[in-house]
Amino acid sequence: MAEKGLFIEALPHGGVVTFLALVKEKELRPKRTGGWYLYLLLSDRTGELQAKAWDQPEQTAALFERDDIVKVRGALELYNDHPQLIVQRIRRCEAGEFQEADFCPTSPRDPEEMFRELLGFVDSVGNDYVRSLLQSVLNDPPVVTAIKVAPGGVRLHHPCRGGLLDHVTSVCHLAEKVIEHYPRLNRDWLIAGAILHDIGKVEELGTSRRLGYTTRGQLVGHVALGLEILERHVARVEGFPVEIKNMLQHFIVATTARSLEAHCGDRLRRKPLFSTTWMSSTPGWSRPGG
Repeated sequence: MAEKGLFIEALPHGGVVTFLALVKEKELRPKRTGGWYLYLLLSDRTGELQAKAWDQPEQTAALFERDDIVKVRGALELYNDHPQLIVQRIRRCEAGEFQEADFCPTSPRDPEEMFRELLGFVDSVGNDYVRSLLQSVLNDPPVVTAIKVAPGGVRLHHPCRGGLLDHVTSVCHLAEKVIEHYPRLNRDWLIAGAILHDIGKVEELGTSRRLGYTTRGQLVGHVALGLEILERHVARVEGFPVEIKNMLQHFIVATTARSLEAHCGDRLRRKPLFSTTWMSSTPGWSRPGG
């Protein structure tokens, strides 16, 4: 693993430094005298630093992309009373050369452990159709890749790498507690709602270390994207009952599991979160154990 070097907040006011950083912005800009230079905004979990590469900017820009972790060497100087780095050497870091937590907020839980936990919840679903549907979603390579790193949100709602998976698994555990207190509820519905309610965020927020929205995520939103994901995987399960599909769509549109996590105590005191009809009498549904 490459040495991180100093964090940005601890960099000296001058001199030559070498450190690892996240590329938040990358842009070829015109020089006043003609030609181009490469502008970069570098960051880690402690701050940001502007950088410029004057020599061979096009060739340098081709070495890495936005959102990459890079190892950079350069001279620090003040420009308009702000520090900037004049890049001398820079290269893209490969996986295994750095720790994600050095560059952006990350969930305190291991994503692989959380994903195994989530698969365990799926395997415990009693209804064959719903279990097959959830297994299809969580065996889809783009979903698997994204759900392990996507944030739950960009500001207030689990705004960290792996935040979405942390949120979903916590809602599954909360569903188990609700079932203990309200055994009349159907566990399969609750687990399905917990897993699917925010599944569109794997495409809305994506995998960027900059914790932002994808272009399609900004235009469409996670509810519509979640419905698209559901539709794709329903089509892969032969004979999938329309009644169950309609209920799963409702979980995504109504974001039931999020409401469960945030407000279940108050809502359950006023009225059942799910009616007995929803939970046990939907055609085509078999409640676990009966």
